[in-house]
Amino acid sequence: MPAAVIRPGDLALECEAENPLTYKRLVWRESHGPCLSVTWISLRGRHRRIVCRESDRVYYILSGSASFVLGDAPPQQVTAGDSVFIPRGTAYDFTGDIDYLVMNGPAFRLGSDDYLD
Repeated sequence: MPAAVIRPGDLALECEAENPLTYKRLVWRESHGPCLSVTWISLRGRHRRIVCRESDRVYYILSGSASFVLGDAPPQQVTAGDSVFIPRGTAYDFTGDIDYLVMNGPAFRLGSDDYLD
């Protein structure tokens, strides 16, 4: 894949029916290859419990705060500047009013997430 400058202002704002969020795909499989994806997301409310069996994920919190439940662990609070690492196969959910980047390695593939509730 060729190197690229990505300007979020040039990208379409998308939404998701399963969760109260909007997003912009910054780096994605179809345009940038199968190794890494990066998505900007704005969540207002609860993200349903989910598991991804294909990718490790890193959430980088840009603004706001949220409570993450990772596997069977107690909820953990995160705020701007925090990162959350979620290994593939780990169930999780979170609730908050946050803007964040989610990075997947390998790149996110539509259909690779399973909702658990």
